[in-house]
This record gives sequence, structure tokens and C-alpha cells, in this order.
Amino acid sequence: MPDLRVLVIASNPLARAGLSALLADQPGLNIVGQAEHDVLDTLDIYRPDVTLWDMGWEPLTYLDRLRDLRDARQPIVALLANVTNAIEATAALLSAGVRGLLLQNSNGDVLAAALNAVTRGMTVIASAIADSALVDTLRLSAGNDRAAPDALTPRELEVINLIAEGLPNKIIANQLNISEHTVKFHVNAILTKLGAQSRTEAVVRATRLGYITL
Repeated sequence: MPDLRVLVIASNPLARAGLSALLADQPGLNIVGQAEHDVLDTLDIYRPDVTLWDMGWEPLTYLDRLRDLRDARQPIVALLANVTNAIEATAALLSAGVRGLLLQNSNGDVLAAALNAVTRGMTVIASAIADSALVDTLRLSAGNDRAAPDALTPRELEVINLIAEGLPNKIIANQLNISEHTVKFHVNAILTKLGAQSRTEAVVRATRLGYITL
């Protein structure tokens, strides 16, 4: 199995060098490049499988760039300064397409595990953030009508309604005339936006919010 191609993004050159050095000894990882901000152009150059992005103290300033990257379907693990810093950023980053949220002090083993996990379609959140219940407080609740940081797109609404009918990805793909891979991408986005861990939980939350057409 080929090594995972990793791109390291950070505004600080020392941070880029440090992260690259931290990952260099991790088996199965290949650091293919480093960059400061021009992420889309950098993806074309290095063609990474996954991106590790140190967002420092102001992660919300990167939201526009992250939204641009959603179409590129690039798995991203974001590094946040500390747990307090994550309070206002977690929901927005997940909605913008980030699949991993870790703290800057994460060790090489944790970083490597997260990078591998997000390339398999999983969402990874640092235990310190989860244990502080930050994710739960930022997720949708039954009493917060349409409180999602980003509402579901028209295509995502179509997908969640078909999921509610109990249809598998292959049939959803046929009905919407899209690839099964694209369906999986939309399902991932729906789960993230609704803060759901499963398709069933997503349907329950979507129904509460009025997304499901009964």
C-alpha cells in the first residue's frame, strides 16, 4: 500500500518545519510539500491525499478558503491553539468541510492516526475538545430550529430525504444520476452538519429540523 501523501499548511514557517519533522518518522506517511496559504494552487502542485493545516489562534479567518476546498474533496485535519479556541470554531470548521480537529500540542502518533482516519471518511475530534462537551453544545438540538452553521444544500436535502426512505447509496446514486462516490461525499457532509454519528441519527435530527418531507 503506498504511503499517504501529506501536505502541511501553516502561516508560520517554523510551524511548517516542525510539523513536517514530527511526521517524518511516522510510518506510512510521505510529506509531499509545505505551504502558507495558497491551498488550491498547492493541491494542484503536490496532489496530496490529506492536508494537515495549523490554523493557530484565528481558525475562523480560513473559512472562505475551506469552503473553496470542499469541491476539491480534500480531507483536512485542522490544528487549533487550545480548547477555549475551539469553542467558537468547531461547528464552523466542520461545516466548512474539515474532517479532523486536533490541538497544536498533539504528538506525532495522534497526528498520523487522524490523518489516516480522515482519508477513510471518518471525522476525528481531539478527546480534550470532546470531553469538554464543546461539540455537543455546538451541535443541533431539538429546540434549535435550523440552527446549523450552514443549512443543507438542495442536493443534500435530496439525499437526506432518500436516506429517510431507507435507500442505500447505490440506489440514491441511480435516482439522482450521480456517482456512488458523490453520494458518500454528501452523506458525510450531512452527518457533519447535523452532528450525527449514523444515518439513522441524521434522519431523526433532520426530521426535527423540518428537512424531511413527510
